[in-house]
Amino acid sequence: MPHRTTVSGDVLVAPRYLAGTTGTDPAAPLLDAAPGWSHTLVGPDHYYASSCQRLRAARRNGEWTFTYAQDPLGIPDWSAHFDRTTPDEVLAAFTERLTDGLDSYFADYLSGGPLHTGQTPASVFAEHGWEPVRGTRPWRTLAPDEHAAFHIRTGYVDDPEELRHRGAAIWKITAGPDPVNRPTWSAHFTGHTPQPLMTAVALAVADPEPAQRPAHRVPEAHRDLVGLRPAAHSARAAAAQARGRFSAATQPTRESPPPSSAAPTPSPSPSRTARTR
Repeated sequence: MPHRTTVSGDVLVAPRYLAGTTGTDPAAPLLDAAPGWSHTLVGPDHYYASSCQRLRAARRNGEWTFTYAQDPLGIPDWSAHFDRTTPDEVLAAFTERLTDGLDSYFADYLSGGPLHTGQTPASVFAEHGWEPVRGTRPWRTLAPDEHAAFHIRTGYVDDPEELRHRGAAIWKITAGPDPVNRPTWSAHFTGHTPQPLMTAVALAVADPEPAQRPAHRVPEAHRDLVGLRPAAHSARAAAAQARGRFSAATQPTRESPPPSSAAPTPSPSPSRTARTR
C-alpha cells in the first residue's frame, strides 16, 4: 500500500510512473551507441541526427524532442516531446524502440512483421486496468490509482498546429497527484507518430514492476502515493535492474493474446464518471 517512509539509500518504487528520475539521462547513451547517428553539442544543448538524416533529436533544458521528416529538409511529419521529469524507463523505452526500428520504419512491429503483437497504446493500458472516463474532452483513460492518464484528442486536428504547439498534440500521457490539471510529468505525441513507438511507451508506463531509485530522487509530492521498499544490493538485483531499465519495458509481450485495436471512443463497459475539475 502507498505509504510515507523514512527509507534511505536505493529503493524500489511502484507505480513506476510516479518514481521520478534517476538524475541521469537515459536517452543519450542509447543515441550515442546507435550506428551512424551524429551528435553535436551547442552550448549545454545536445543535438542528434540519424544516419538517414530524417530523424532529429534534441535535448534542451533537460527536455527531449524527437522529430521525423521524410524529406530531411522538409517540415517534420511527426514529433514527440518528453519533459525533464519523465521517468527514465519511459524515455528509454521510446529511444530504444526508435533506434532499433528506424531503419525499416518499424515494419517489424506492424502487421505481418516478426515482432507484431497486435498491441496498441490503448489496449496496453486496458490490459493493466486503466479505465476510460466518460464525457471527457479530450477523451482519456485513467490508471487504477487515478494518478496517470492517457489522453486522445478527437475530431479535426491541424497538422501544422500540432507541430507548432505542444498542447495541440493528439496523444498525451501524464502522471502525478493530479495528472489531468497539474501533471508532474507529461509526454506529447503528434498524430502521425508511429504506433510502435507509442506502444513501447505505454508498456513502460503501465509495467507493474517497480523502478529502482535513490530514495531522495522520489518526488516529495509522490511519497504518499507510492509503495517504497529497500532495494536488494546484490549483483543479481543490479543486473535485473539494468535489464529492466533499458530493455524489458520495451519488449513486446508475446504471451498476451492480441487485443483489439485502439479507438478514441470510450468503452461501453462500466467506468468512472468524468470528474468535475
